[in-house]
Amino acid sequence: MAVLKADILIIDGYNIIGAWEELKALKETDMGSAREQLISIFSAYAPWCWERIIIVFDGQDFNWEHVDGVEVVFTEGNNTADTLIENLAAGLSAGSQVEVATSDYAEYRAASALGAWCISASALRERLTEQQNSYRRRLADNKKDRGIMINDILNKSVLDNLQRLRRSEDP
Repeated sequence: MAVLKADILIIDGYNIIGAWEELKALKETDMGSAREQLISIFSAYAPWCWERIIIVFDGQDFNWEHVDGVEVVFTEGNNTADTLIENLAAGLSAGSQVEVATSDYAEYRAASALGAWCISASALRERLTEQQNSYRRRLADNKKDRGIMINDILNKSVLDNLQRLRRSEDP
């Protein structure tokens, strides 16, 4: 199945946690661990699936940080994750293809109206599973032929950045 590829993935964090069974069960005992697990899942896919992944959570104090290649954002006070997701989708869609992951129908429609592609929590889970299976097949095939090559697993933009770094160094 061919999958359209977006440059940026914006994730409605608590919505995905509530939709994925393993995270939903974890959140019942430890919400912090559920958030960390979600971030960990996406940090594993950052280099080859999307150029940028932003996970948005409702919060008390605004915070935007990079965690293992993923941008993690907590909104502040009365600002909701939905509002920030819509603002990001509107602002980033002008120069990049943006995809929003949520199963919140109102958010899905709002992000779509702003030019973003949308994907439900279950479809996102399926895509990650397909990506993981594809990655494992490529690794197995590459090991047989020539070993694991970094350019087989990294996104083109990451490879371009590495190439620029390599060229800028003096011997």
